[in-house]
Parts: sequence; C-alpha cells; structure tokens
Amino acid sequence: MRALVESYALVATLLFVLVSAAVAIRLLLLSRSTRCTPELYLGLGILGTAVLGYGTMIAAQILRGTTNPIATSFAERAVQAAGEILHDGGASMMIAFVVSVFRPRERWARALAATALAALWGGNLGWQLENGFRSAGVGNGFWWMRYAVIWTYPLWTMIESYRYYALMRRRLALGLADPLVANRFFLWGTGSLGTALAIWISSLSFFLIARPERLLAWAPSIEVATATVGVATVALFYLTFLPPGWYRRWVAPGRGVRASG
Repeated sequence: MRALVESYALVATLLFVLVSAAVAIRLLLLSRSTRCTPELYLGLGILGTAVLGYGTMIAAQILRGTTNPIATSFAERAVQAAGEILHDGGASMMIAFVVSVFRPRERWARALAATALAALWGGNLGWQLENGFRSAGVGNGFWWMRYAVIWTYPLWTMIESYRYYALMRRRLALGLADPLVANRFFLWGTGSLGTALAIWISSLSFFLIARPERLLAWAPSIEVATATVGVATVALFYLTFLPPGWYRRWVAPGRGVRASG
C-alpha cells in the first residue's frame, strides 16, 4: 500500500512540475513578445513556486530521507535554503502580478502587497537566523509571520479573479466580452483556490513533526490529498493558458479554435 501511495505521489508531482513549467515558459515567452510585466510576473511566479521552489524542496526531502524529517547536514540545509528562497521569490512575483493586473492604481493594494512582502521575507530571515534552514515543525513568531503570507496569498488572486469573472459575465450578456477571456478568470480563480488547498494540506506535516509516529501514520493521506489537489490545480492552469482546441470550442462554440490572449 505504501509503495502504491509513493508511486501515485511521484507521478502526480512530476505531472504538476512539468505542466507548471510548460505554463511558466509559455508566459515568459509571451512577456518577451508583448513587453508587458503581468506575463513576466506570473511566469516567474509559477516558475519560482511550483517548479523551482517546490522541486528543490522535494529534492531536499529526498536528500534527508524518510527517517529524518529535519535537515541536519550542510548539504541538506543548503538545498532546503535554495528551495525556500526560490519559493518565496515566486510568491513575491505572484503578489506583484495581482497588484499590477487587478489593482494597479489602488494605494491600499500596494500597501497590502508591501506588508505581505515584508512579512514574507522578514519572517523568513527571522526564522532562519534561529533555525538555520532546517525543515522543522511550527516555529517562532517569525515562522508564523512568513506562513501567514504563504497560506493566504493565493486567496487574494482567487478573490480578484472571481470578481473580474463576475464583471465579465455581465459584459458577456451584452455581447461585449470574449467568452474565452471570461472563462480564464474563472479557471485562474479556481486554480488559485486549489493552490491554497494544496499548501494548507501539505502544511499539516509541520504540526506532526514533533510526533514522528503520527507523522508516519498521516503522511500517506497528506501525500495523496496534496498530490490530488495539485493535479487538479495544474489541469486548471493548463486550460487557462494552454487551452486545447476542443476546450475553446466548448467554451465559445461557433468561434473556431482561436486562442485568446
């Protein structure tokens, strides 16, 4: 049973990383042609969080092995440090994307983004000065400050995307909007919710590290749930930015297979 769970989690993780990489590269190439920052921010955000950061932290976990959930050697801590820095860099780009696309002129949005970034990086620095880039359980106040941002930043994207989807639906009723573009807001908002769920589920292990027997008992369920939500989320990302012809025809029948945006 354990082998089956590990195989499923491995396949799901590889699928998540590969599709995320394809979407990130698509956005970065698009940013080169459009010279626009939203595509750049989003491409770097997905690349940093879902591909490089997540992938490097998984490598750190493999390096540690299943019997030692806390990094101890220099190599383990170096890989863990690289993964966390890459991930937080990607999260920073995602926050910048939300502000630049949805709230470019709102002072409160810029203030909220600045507060979130300060908490993210200040929390990272404050925690690592004490912990030294060990992967450990729940930590001090700096740990909570950092994870408060990690646990919530996708919700801002979700709220803004759903808000724009509602606006686009009203325009669709008047024939003033492209159904493919409107659908993208719904897909991206739902994918952002999936990102939040995956982060919340995987974070459960932090609260179990102090009790290794419970961690071993709950680890398979956490892995399966995280992997399943991750696959569903990356499928939404794929439909958002790389929609196949059949999906475009389903969303906008009679409009051909033209890719919007």
